[in-house]
Amino acid sequence: MGEEKKGESPFLKPASILRGSDPVRVSRIAGCSSTTEPDGHISITVPVLHGTIKVYHPSMEIQASDEVNTFVLKLLTLLYLAGTNGADPSGKWVPYRELPGARFYEPVFKRSVEVPLALEFGSDPQGFSRACKAIGGSLEDLGDASYAFNLFPKVLLCFVLWAADDEFSAEAQVLFDSAACNHLNAFDLRMGAEEISKRLIRLNHSQK
Repeated sequence: MGEEKKGESPFLKPASILRGSDPVRVSRIAGCSSTTEPDGHISITVPVLHGTIKVYHPSMEIQASDEVNTFVLKLLTLLYLAGTNGADPSGKWVPYRELPGARFYEPVFKRSVEVPLALEFGSDPQGFSRACKAIGGSLEDLGDASYAFNLFPKVLLCFVLWAADDEFSAEAQVLFDSAACNHLNAFDLRMGAEEISKRLIRLNHSQK
């Protein structure tokens, strides 16, 4: 995410970029759908996790389904649409530190995303599975339990859990499709992963 002036809304820069772009082309390369509304404006419908966020062009009005109606996901949606170059996922998972520009944020990423997951689910892989499925995760074959998420159509993350046992403490790791930085930078991908991590933990608490 680019630098904002003090007090400036983080929505302003991506909204300005998107407003100056062809919304139909952006929708196509982002893997989304576009519709011409009765007033002549174009709406872009973006699949986000297990919900949708709609962005109207050129007004930049944002409407989110209840499942994904958060400040972070609405901001990330604008950033995704403003920044994507249309590259398809590579199909190769990599750890956060291997993404361009991610090493600087890696300590914070571990502390705010991976460690809380391990603490919450290290002795409860079933709870991890339930929570992942509830927000659209699809089963993967890594660790003791793992689920992939489409944060956006072309931004894929995989959450992996190794449960605690007699020899080892629990661990969690978030992997990213290696092409993810074609759409969001390392800072923004960290925000997306943290949003998912917090959702999983909240869901687990609500199910107890």
